[in-house]
Amino acid sequence: MRIRVLAAASCALAVSACATTATSPACRAPAPHEMQAFMAVISHNSGLLAQQLAPGAVADAFAASDPQLTSHIWGSQGVTRGSVVGVLSRPPLCVIDDPRSQASDAERQILVYPQNEYQSLRPAEGTPLELAPAFPYGVERADYITCRFSQTASGWKLADACGFRGYTPVVTG
Repeated sequence: MRIRVLAAASCALAVSACATTATSPACRAPAPHEMQAFMAVISHNSGLLAQQLAPGAVADAFAASDPQLTSHIWGSQGVTRGSVVGVLSRPPLCVIDDPRSQASDAERQILVYPQNEYQSLRPAEGTPLELAPAFPYGVERADYITCRFSQTASGWKLADACGFRGYTPVVTG
Protein backbone atom coordinates (compact mmCIF):
# COMPACT_ATOMS: atom_id res chain seq x y z
CA MET A 1 0.00 0.00 0.00
CA ARG A 2 2.79 2.37 0.94
CA ILE A 3 4.51 1.79 -2.41
CA ARG A 4 1.32 2.66 -4.33
CA VAL A 5 0.89 5.88 -2.36
CA LEU A 6 4.52 6.89 -3.00
CA ALA A 7 4.21 5.97 -6.68
CA ALA A 8 1.01 8.00 -7.02
CA ALA A 9 2.59 10.96 -5.25
CA SER A 10 5.67 10.74 -7.50
CA CYS A 11 3.50 10.68 -10.64
CA ALA A 12 1.43 13.64 -9.47
CA LEU A 13 4.58 15.60 -8.72
CA ALA A 14 6.06 14.75 -12.13
CA VAL A 15 2.87 15.81 -13.95
CA SER A 16 2.64 19.09 -12.06
CA ALA A 17 6.29 19.84 -12.87
CA CYS A 18 5.60 19.32 -16.58
CA ALA A 19 2.41 21.37 -16.55
CA THR A 20 4.23 24.72 -16.69
CA THR A 21 1.95 27.48 -17.87
CA ALA A 22 2.80 30.38 -20.12
CA THR A 23 3.12 33.78 -18.48
CA SER A 24 2.60 36.84 -20.61
CA PRO A 25 4.73 39.94 -20.10
CA ALA A 26 2.92 42.67 -18.17
CA CYS A 27 1.76 45.89 -19.81
CA ARG A 28 2.79 49.28 -18.55
CA ALA A 29 1.81 52.80 -19.51
CA PRO A 30 4.12 54.73 -21.86
CA ALA A 31 6.96 56.59 -20.12
CA PRO A 32 6.91 60.39 -20.62
CA HIS A 33 9.58 60.34 -23.34
CA GLU A 34 7.75 57.53 -25.15
CA MET A 35 4.45 59.37 -24.93
CA GLN A 36 6.01 62.55 -26.36
CA ALA A 37 7.19 60.64 -29.43
CA PHE A 38 3.84 58.85 -29.76
CA MET A 39 1.88 62.12 -29.48
CA ALA A 40 4.04 63.65 -32.23
CA VAL A 41 3.11 60.73 -34.50
CA ILE A 42 -0.59 60.68 -33.58
CA SER A 43 -0.95 64.44 -34.07
CA HIS A 44 0.97 64.35 -37.37
CA ASN A 45 3.25 67.03 -35.95
CA SER A 46 6.39 66.81 -38.11
CA GLY A 47 8.26 69.49 -36.16
CA LEU A 48 7.64 67.79 -32.83
CA LEU A 49 8.50 64.38 -34.24
CA ALA A 50 11.80 65.75 -35.63
CA GLN A 51 12.62 66.88 -32.07
CA GLN A 52 11.78 63.40 -30.72
CA LEU A 53 14.11 61.54 -33.11
CA ALA A 54 17.65 60.62 -32.11
CA PRO A 55 20.38 62.00 -34.38
CA GLY A 56 21.28 59.53 -37.12
CA ALA A 57 20.14 57.99 -40.39
CA VAL A 58 16.43 57.90 -39.48
CA ALA A 59 16.40 61.55 -38.37
CA ASP A 60 18.24 62.48 -41.59
CA ALA A 61 15.73 60.52 -43.71
CA PHE A 62 12.86 62.20 -41.87
CA ALA A 63 14.36 65.67 -42.44
CA ALA A 64 14.67 64.79 -46.15
CA SER A 65 10.99 63.69 -46.23
CA ASP A 66 11.90 60.16 -47.33
CA PRO A 67 8.63 58.77 -48.75
CA GLN A 68 9.22 55.26 -47.39
CA LEU A 69 9.78 56.63 -43.89
CA THR A 70 6.75 58.93 -43.94
CA SER A 71 4.63 56.04 -45.27
CA HIS A 72 5.97 53.80 -42.49
CA ILE A 73 5.02 56.40 -39.87
CA TRP A 74 1.76 57.83 -41.21
CA GLY A 75 0.56 55.43 -43.87
CA SER A 76 -0.09 56.21 -47.49
CA GLN A 77 -3.08 57.61 -49.38
CA GLY A 78 -5.23 57.60 -46.25
CA VAL A 79 -4.49 53.96 -45.38
CA THR A 80 -2.92 53.69 -41.93
CA ARG A 81 -3.08 49.91 -41.39
CA GLY A 82 0.48 48.66 -41.05
CA SER A 83 1.81 52.08 -40.08
CA VAL A 84 3.04 53.41 -36.75
CA VAL A 85 0.09 55.80 -36.46
CA GLY A 86 -2.27 52.91 -37.23
CA VAL A 87 -1.13 51.07 -34.08
CA LEU A 88 -0.75 54.15 -31.87
CA SER A 89 -4.22 55.44 -32.74
CA ARG A 90 -5.95 52.61 -30.86
CA PRO A 91 -5.56 53.54 -27.17
CA PRO A 92 -5.09 52.62 -24.43
CA LEU A 93 -1.60 51.45 -25.25
CA CYS A 94 0.17 48.45 -23.74
CA VAL A 95 3.94 48.99 -23.56
CA ILE A 96 6.23 46.04 -22.86
CA ASP A 97 9.99 46.25 -22.39
CA ASP A 98 11.18 43.88 -25.13
CA PRO A 99 12.59 40.76 -23.45
CA ARG A 100 14.45 39.90 -26.69
CA SER A 101 16.63 42.99 -26.34
CA GLN A 102 19.06 43.78 -23.53
CA ALA A 103 18.22 47.21 -22.09
CA SER A 104 21.14 49.47 -21.23
CA ASP A 105 21.78 53.04 -20.11
CA ALA A 106 22.22 53.94 -23.79
CA GLU A 107 19.46 52.02 -25.55
CA ARG A 108 16.08 50.39 -24.89
CA GLN A 109 13.59 48.60 -27.08
CA ILE A 110 9.89 48.32 -26.39
CA LEU A 111 6.87 46.66 -27.94
CA VAL A 112 3.69 48.70 -28.22
CA TYR A 113 0.29 47.07 -28.59
CA PRO A 114 -3.18 48.54 -28.47
CA GLN A 115 -4.26 47.08 -25.11
CA ASN A 116 -7.35 45.33 -26.53
CA GLU A 117 -5.19 43.71 -29.21
CA TYR A 118 -2.69 42.46 -26.62
CA GLN A 119 -5.46 41.03 -24.44
CA SER A 120 -6.91 39.12 -27.40
CA LEU A 121 -3.54 37.76 -28.61
CA ARG A 122 -1.87 36.67 -25.39
CA PRO A 123 -2.43 33.11 -24.22
CA ALA A 124 -5.27 32.52 -21.81
CA GLU A 125 -4.35 32.15 -18.14
CA GLY A 126 -3.31 28.56 -17.48
CA THR A 127 -2.33 27.76 -21.09
CA PRO A 128 0.40 25.10 -21.07
CA LEU A 129 3.72 26.51 -22.23
CA GLU A 130 3.97 24.09 -25.16
CA LEU A 131 0.59 25.29 -26.48
CA ALA A 132 1.27 29.02 -26.06
CA PRO A 133 2.25 31.12 -29.07
CA ALA A 134 5.77 32.52 -29.21
CA PHE A 135 6.30 36.05 -27.96
CA PRO A 136 5.80 38.65 -29.33
CA TYR A 137 2.20 37.80 -30.10
CA GLY A 138 0.67 38.73 -33.42
CA VAL A 139 2.11 40.37 -36.52
CA GLU A 140 4.52 43.30 -36.34
CA ARG A 141 3.07 46.56 -37.70
CA ALA A 142 -0.43 45.09 -37.73
CA ASP A 143 -0.87 44.04 -34.08
CA TYR A 144 2.14 45.77 -32.49
CA ILE A 145 5.18 47.90 -33.24
CA THR A 146 8.71 47.81 -31.89
CA CYS A 147 10.35 51.09 -30.93
CA ARG A 148 14.01 51.60 -30.04
CA PHE A 149 14.96 54.59 -27.89
CA SER A 150 18.51 55.92 -27.48
CA GLN A 151 19.86 58.13 -24.73
CA THR A 152 21.07 61.44 -26.19
CA ALA A 153 22.43 64.64 -24.67
CA SER A 154 18.82 65.89 -24.49
CA GLY A 155 17.28 62.69 -23.08
CA TRP A 156 15.70 59.56 -24.51
CA LYS A 157 14.86 59.88 -28.21
CA LEU A 158 13.24 57.59 -30.75
CA ALA A 159 16.05 55.98 -32.73
CA ASP A 160 14.29 53.87 -35.35
CA ALA A 161 10.88 55.51 -35.95
CA CYS A 162 9.33 52.36 -34.46
CA GLY A 163 10.79 49.65 -36.62
CA PHE A 164 11.78 51.53 -39.77
CA ARG A 165 14.39 49.46 -41.52
CA GLY A 166 14.72 51.56 -44.65
CA TYR A 167 15.60 49.81 -47.80
CA THR A 168 18.63 48.63 -49.65
CA PRO A 169 18.75 49.77 -53.26
CA VAL A 170 19.08 46.92 -55.75
CA VAL A 171 22.25 47.31 -57.77
CA THR A 172 22.21 45.71 -61.18
CA GLY A 173 24.77 45.53 -63.87
